[in-house]
Amino acid sequence: MRNVIKWGVLGCGNIAQKFVSDLQYVDNSILYAVASNNKERGRKFANKYNAKKVYSNYNNLVKDENVDIVYIATTHNFHYKNTLLCLDANKPVLCEKPLCVNAKEAQLLIDIAKQKKIFLMEAMWTRFLPATKHLIKDISDGVIGKSKLIQADFGIKKPRIKGSRFYEKKLGAGALLDLGVYTINFSNFIFDLQPKRISGFAKLTNQGTDEYAIYNLEYQNGRLAQLSSSVSFVTPHEARIYGEKGKIVVYDFYHPQKYTVYLSTGEETTINKPFQGFGYQFEAIEAQRCLLKNKIESAVFPLEKTLKVLKTTDFLRKEWGVKYPNDD
Repeated sequence: MRNVIKWGVLGCGNIAQKFVSDLQYVDNSILYAVASNNKERGRKFANKYNAKKVYSNYNNLVKDENVDIVYIATTHNFHYKNTLLCLDANKPVLCEKPLCVNAKEAQLLIDIAKQKKIFLMEAMWTRFLPATKHLIKDISDGVIGKSKLIQADFGIKKPRIKGSRFYEKKLGAGALLDLGVYTINFSNFIFDLQPKRISGFAKLTNQGTDEYAIYNLEYQNGRLAQLSSSVSFVTPHEARIYGEKGKIVVYDFYHPQKYTVYLSTGEETTINKPFQGFGYQFEAIEAQRCLLKNKIESAVFPLEKTLKVLKTTDFLRKEWGVKYPNDD
């Protein structure tokens, strides 16, 4: 592996633009190649972000021997297919969340990556942000004693436009897979556990995707999480962690720059961990660190944790009757 990592990007949408913009904050990395099925979009993207190569199909990019790792920024329904394409070409992958629409797809990719000894990681940027890392340490150090309850919400309002990835069933739409995975991951990060019992309720759209939902997770030792997500109304995007000695409020928990500790003694402390750009550079740094150390998965965010979250979302979707074409 070269000391300078050359990134290839599949898909040229909004999330891809933010990711490549943040590569400027990653040492020893360059945007080398981009690929889009829309030739004009790909050309404009490459020009704007100074990519060395632009391809009008994904196959040609993954065959480029100069590409060290591929960032996949396509819609959910294509993640399995696109990641498989990369793994078949022996290309390491950082794939946008969710890694796949369901756990079965994810397990197949994980098995292939491990068999071929190729790096694979879900791009769950929240886990790698400085504030999140500091928060996890504070929780571990017992700043509020034993954490008992987490409440987290992620609601946004998106118009019901035909073909929207937030509403179009064939694209893997719905609040749970797009936003709810953040709340579930956050809860798992803080408790450092996987839920042992899951339940929830959802309001479905006329396409049969979840417009908004609430779900409850029970962990070992009596720890609980109350979570929600929505694509049709806005919520504060806060997480609240309650413990024996007080509580912690995490602002914009899915990309936090600060949080406040409120102790039962009346003491308040705000932790600030600002960063440049959008914050996607930290997941890229972790991927590059793994590549340069010849690791096939991240010890910070191993593939098993990705798989467990998808098993949780699979359970909830089955309970709600939400089924996607990928499930077949």
